[in-house]
Amino acid sequence: MKNQKLRMLLAGAGFMGKAHFEAAQSLDNVEYIGILDANKDSAGKFSKQYGILGFSDFEEAVEKLKPDAVDICVPTSFHLPLITACAEKGVNVLCEKPLALTVADALKIKEICNRKNIRLMVAQVLRFWPEYVYAVDAAKSGKYGKILSIDCKRFSTLPGWNSWMTKPDVGGGAVLDLQIHDIDFIVQLVGMPESIYSTGRFFNGTVNAVQNKFFYSSGISVVSEASFMMPESYPFRMYFRVEFENAVMEMDFWQPKNQRLKVFPAAGEMFIPELSGKDAYSDEIAYFSYCVNDGKAFDRVPLDESINSLLLCLKSKESCEGKNQLAVL
Repeated sequence: MKNQKLRMLLAGAGFMGKAHFEAAQSLDNVEYIGILDANKDSAGKFSKQYGILGFSDFEEAVEKLKPDAVDICVPTSFHLPLITACAEKGVNVLCEKPLALTVADALKIKEICNRKNIRLMVAQVLRFWPEYVYAVDAAKSGKYGKILSIDCKRFSTLPGWNSWMTKPDVGGGAVLDLQIHDIDFIVQLVGMPESIYSTGRFFNGTVNAVQNKFFYSSGISVVSEASFMMPESYPFRMYFRVEFENAVMEMDFWQPKNQRLKVFPAAGEMFIPELSGKDAYSDEIAYFSYCVNDGKAFDRVPLDESINSLLLCLKSKESCEGKNQLAVL
């Protein structure tokens, strides 16, 4: 398959499915050949809008199209059965985060993909987001010394584009679906903590606003917040501040695009780094295609790290629920 276009079936005609499809249109190593959605009307509208074949039945779609991979952008509760079906057909998978609602289900997914010898990558898009990539690269290079503290925030109104993200048995709520972005970023920067203490607000039967304090034996200070409970007048915001020994790095989504990331070195003036300018979703899909076509490991998004990020979200949920107030990993 080397140097060929990866032929992909898109599963999910909703907000994220459209985001993936549109992001891939600039790529020369990917071709989306069909849309699959359990809702026939949604599949039909998407098919008509974008000029690709539409299906509401997985078996029919795979039989007719014979895709190399399926890009899964459906609610989290459907990931396990759909990935299982892909594995049985020998079809590779790019799956939106979080991989599953439980670690047990995530491990089932890992086992069946290994057994059926298919490739699986979780779409943790911050691993391709230029500002976050810059921070991770700086941490790994040690150019500013050791990390002393991390503060991450991610705030949104209730997702008006769907009704499932905030539900415990479908999307898992902000404690899972929203905060996994920043928790995965923290895992990249400093690994897994020894324990976590979390508080939260409940809506739709689960935690949809959460504050965390992570405890590390090194003594670094790590905190994060995530909420789907902001008022309608509040624009979406993501933010991080990473304090190194010799610099502070701050990113604020509310700033103009070319001024979102600032570095404040211990010696010298504040500067705004030059970033790639790439679209994170395009870069993510292109990377998946490259790795599948060339038989390369998904080194930028190791599956075990995606599962660890899921585990940490679920420990945060346990702490909020008081089941394990200081959740030890």
